[in-house]
Amino acid sequence: MINLKRGIRYFIRGMGYGSITYLAIIAFLTHNMTVSTTSVITVFIISGLIGELSFVFQTELPYSIALVIHLIGTFILYSVMMLINHWPLNWQTIVIFIIVYIAIWLFIRLLEEQHINRINKQIRNRQK
Repeated sequence: MINLKRGIRYFIRGMGYGSITYLAIIAFLTHNMTVSTTSVITVFIISGLIGELSFVFQTELPYSIALVIHLIGTFILYSVMMLINHWPLNWQTIVIFIIVYIAIWLFIRLLEEQHINRINKQIRNRQK
């Protein structure tokens, strides 16, 4: 039951990151792009699946290996989304993918660090 809840949470979190990214790209990088129902549903599902890939960080694998697996899996899912929606998969969209991946990775790392610091502070306060 705990894994199901965690899986749902990862899926929804992935949908959130993907949706925000999709809207930002539409707003700032494309002109006159038509948003279809298929593209929105595809972004939701693929983004949720990318969120599920975050399970790899909860394994016994070294962090660097988990990161490479997550990056490759994310790129494969991203490529599938591009093909389903008939969007170009070229050097420009690959560069956008890399920039977005790094930005989201940094954001999540900062959130995790903040969370760890908050927990450590609570532990220190309890020991006093």
